[in-house]
Amino acid sequence: MEIIVKEEGTPLVFSLVGRLDTNTSPQLDDYASDLYKKGIVDLVVDMSECVFVSSAGLRVIVAMQKRAAVKGSLVFKNVVPEVMDVFSMTGFDKILTIE
Repeated sequence: MEIIVKEEGTPLVFSLVGRLDTNTSPQLDDYASDLYKKGIVDLVVDMSECVFVSSAGLRVIVAMQKRAAVKGSLVFKNVVPEVMDVFSMTGFDKILTIE
């Protein structure tokens, strides 16, 4: 998986490219943690090129959502149908902001 910054600023917009799974979820967790440590708390995640999300990826997304609920915002955009199915089946479509 690659994390590509698309727009610096508020909110910071980045895209996930590839698979968010057991092997790659620590990368997103570290990236998001670093952003929060720097005070960057408003995030938009472009999911147009993220083709798969595993339970490990969902765990990282939940952690990001919890941080955003305390301070900041988190929006997921352009979620592909396969990933949206995972969000829907797990109820994440009800707790995440998806546009």
